[in-house]
Amino acid sequence: MALPDGASVPVAGRLVVSGGSSSVVWQIATEVPVALMFNSEPHAVMMATPADLEDFAVGFTLSEGLAPLAAIRGVIAFPGDDGWTADVALSIEVPVRRRAMEGRSGCGLCGVEEIAQVLRPMGKVERRFVLEPQAVLKAFAALPDHQPMNAASHSVHGAAWVSPAGDILLVREDVGRHNALDKLIGALARRREDFGSGFVAMTSRCSFELVQKAASLGVAYLVTLSAPTSLALSLAREAGVGLAARARDGLVLFD
Repeated sequence: MALPDGASVPVAGRLVVSGGSSSVVWQIATEVPVALMFNSEPHAVMMATPADLEDFAVGFTLSEGLAPLAAIRGVIAFPGDDGWTADVALSIEVPVRRRAMEGRSGCGLCGVEEIAQVLRPMGKVERRFVLEPQAVLKAFAALPDHQPMNAASHSVHGAAWVSPAGDILLVREDVGRHNALDKLIGALARRREDFGSGFVAMTSRCSFELVQKAASLGVAYLVTLSAPTSLALSLAREAGVGLAARARDGLVLFD
């Protein structure tokens, strides 16, 4: 699979092994500021990998509850001197609170000004199928083959959309786990996919903001490589989102 343009940069290094070393060229994942704008008005600056930025902007809009899909008229992503900009054209006026600082790639909260902004109200998610452990293990086994950026850099997260049978249907990657999920959500929304028809598998720990983003779109199951935090598990149970994490000898289901 070809790498997206600008997703990584080649950097010279030295490979040290027992008995000596040799020169190597390593593909380093790109991390740049991405300014998110709505109707050309600034909203936030996120640190992200500059690939699939139209998906990222749509997914961020939906997962943060800023506007419905029907209000999105289009997205333009373009490079600037110091990073990228993704401008979302909305058909309605949406009250948008600007973040006070940039959102780092490893954090979903940077710039939030009030505690009330952290935990957003969530509806109850409908589970339309039963998550089978073998489907999850099948997806995790296949996921590395669907991550070209991580294969090159070994430093980006993947978010996969998976059928109930465990077949990977779509993957998005980013240096930030929540950015990867936003990109996946945006890609699915732009394709008018049914969020209740599959599950999300991620190569990260399960943090609470991932649960909020999944629940807000009606995703019934979120599975991750590492276990959930206590807050993530509490929110998932409140929203009806089933969680699972890979264990050394199998899978742990949190119902």
